[in-house]
Amino acid sequence: MARQKFYITTAIPYMNAKLHLGQVYEFILADVMARFHRLLGYDVFFLTGSDEHGQKIFKTAASKGISQKQYVDEMVAEMKRILNLYCISNDYFIRTTDEKHEKIVQNIYMKMFENGDIYKGTYEGWYCVPCETFFMDNQLIEKKCPQCNREVDWIKEDNYFFKLSKYKEKLIKHIEENPDFVIPESRKNEVLGLLKQGLKDLSVSRTSVKWGVKLPFDNEQYSYVWIDALINYISALGYSTQDDSLYIKYWPADQQHIGKDILKFHAVIWPAMLMSIGVPLPKHVVVHGWIMKGEEKLSKSKGITLDPDEMEKEYGVDAIRYFFTREISFGLDGSFTSESMKKRYNADLSNDYGNLISRTIAMVEKYRASVIPKKTEGESKLKEAWNTTKELAVEAIKKWDYSGCLIAIWNFINTANKYIEESKPWELAKNKSSSSQEKLDNILYSLVESIRLSTILIFPFMPTTSQKVFRQLGIEIDFKDIRLDKYGTWGEFNGEACIGKREILFPRIE
Repeated sequence: MARQKFYITTAIPYMNAKLHLGQVYEFILADVMARFHRLLGYDVFFLTGSDEHGQKIFKTAASKGISQKQYVDEMVAEMKRILNLYCISNDYFIRTTDEKHEKIVQNIYMKMFENGDIYKGTYEGWYCVPCETFFMDNQLIEKKCPQCNREVDWIKEDNYFFKLSKYKEKLIKHIEENPDFVIPESRKNEVLGLLKQGLKDLSVSRTSVKWGVKLPFDNEQYSYVWIDALINYISALGYSTQDDSLYIKYWPADQQHIGKDILKFHAVIWPAMLMSIGVPLPKHVVVHGWIMKGEEKLSKSKGITLDPDEMEKEYGVDAIRYFFTREISFGLDGSFTSESMKKRYNADLSNDYGNLISRTIAMVEKYRASVIPKKTEGESKLKEAWNTTKELAVEAIKKWDYSGCLIAIWNFINTANKYIEESKPWELAKNKSSSSQEKLDNILYSLVESIRLSTILIFPFMPTTSQKVFRQLGIEIDFKDIRLDKYGTWGEFNGEACIGKREILFPRIE
């Protein structure tokens, strides 16, 4: 029986500077969603990549005295290193300098041109090179870019325009008929507000920028970098090529994850382009908030960053992944401070989860010579709590409620911690009667089973920690094919495994 497909994408970062943790946040959210859907048995295709054209990259490479290709190659290698460091499990990485992608961009321009949606005109307006974005007079703040507060350039040139205005009513109709097209609802309402104000046709080519994709019908013009970048979501699947098997299999995208600052590009311009070429729209455009450093938004252009390498050295990748998914309500802005990180780390990871694992393994070592007891009936209270937890966690993740999913899992972990205090296994260990020893076996098995099951649900959030936990329990499992229906049933584990070397997973931060 064929598995249900699940295609998920992130926005592709512009290769002008090292990734900051605000961008890594988006990869973490998408990665958790991709891993959780693999856990649920879906056939997942997870895409990310790099945006490598445009004036900013052209100028940056020139200032360094190297070619544009050499510059972006170096930046992409650095991006891939950070993705790997943060355990991002993308199935494919697309580059907008890939020849295949560039050809597909030209194919799409030609389609839009032939169906009358692209025409030639003259553009005049303010352009911010760092943001690769045009602005009207009333959008500028003190004659500067409203996004990065830098100087803007006045540009006047003959361009090609896309008839964006033509799709206003079609877009409104689609959103009203598909109210979960944009998630969360506040962003959907923002998009509807933009549409009802009216749309202007969009300039989609440049003559002043020579680092990009040439238009197939005019060799003097190059694609506007944003149009080039948006097309990656279908070019990665081979749309309009001889081998379009991935496109046929996975499109439309189930979830396209983006930040709120690029909402118009993904929820207005991108859908209009797809309507123009007769391609189905993605099912959900999923919009997260910003990561704040205290009260300031992270911004490469403003130099307000949280460095992913420094953060990893201080807290560890899994702790950071946990913090951002547990601490921040999805769709809202979230603030990072060392105080909030320390509090969440010590309370949830060190005290609750880490302590449950450490105490349980220590008791198996001490009372059963490091061998987990053979499968028992198990504690009915924990078994019932697990079945409820599993349902709540799956329900939450399908609503993009990352925090709610983790709260459900942690409630179960704390039920297991409370069970240790109530059952007092250390007292049963002193009594050598067969009935006491049977009860002790039941307690120890129930605790190990609780750890095993909760760790399966924790895996999408903290993949490295989960593998360490299973090694400590002495349980072999194939994490490349871990499935909740296969491994997530109470009593699936038969016991009698020899536990591995104990280690402190989350030493307290003082």
